[in-house]
Order: sequence, then structure tokens, then C-alpha cells
Amino acid sequence: MGDEDFVNASETGEIPSFNGDKKAKATDFANYFCAYAQLYHQKQMLTDHNRMAAYHSAILGNADVFKDKVVMDVGTGSGILAAWAALAGARKVYAIEYTDMAKHAESVMKANNVDH
Repeated sequence: MGDEDFVNASETGEIPSFNGDKKAKATDFANYFCAYAQLYHQKQMLTDHNRMAAYHSAILGNADVFKDKVVMDVGTGSGILAAWAALAGARKVYAIEYTDMAKHAESVMKANNVDH
């Protein structure tokens, strides 16, 4: 495959996944999943203290909302939000990840004793 096989914008210059041909959409999806599969990208989000504090507070500060519920974390990435949902008392948590980050998410679950 050459560079001509990949397109980063639709014909109108918009985001390809919303308004692009098959080639543009495929390239957009590949770029998306490649980026989120990288550990450094996850690290950037995890080291955003305001972001993480807000998520932590929202989940563990509202444990009554999570208690005995079934939670699905689609695009779990590092798995930290799924782990917190489990720690907040969710009966079952489905942490879904398409990329190889799933291996790291599994480690996060084990480290937090929520891998059952």
C-alpha cells in the first residue's frame, strides 16, 4: 500500500468517519485505534489530574448509583474507570477494549483485585 491508499479527510474536508468515502473512513478509524492503542496516549489522559479527579469523584463519590448495577465501559483503554466502577460496588463490570490496551486493562483489574 502506498500513501495514495490513505485519505485523512472527506472530499469536503470534514471528518471522514462522518462524511467520507470508504477509504477515508477506513483511514480515520485506523488512525483512531492506532492512537488509543499506544500506552503514551493513555498516560497523557491518566496524568491529567483534573480529569482523573473528576472521574474518581463522580464514580466513587456516587457509589450508591453503582451498587449492584451492571456497568459497561466501552473503549475502556487503561481500564481505570471500569476498576473504579467495580470498587464502587457494581455487581458486574464489562470493560470492552478493541485495541491491545486490553492487556494493560487486565493488569489494572488484577492490581485492584477486581478481576473476578
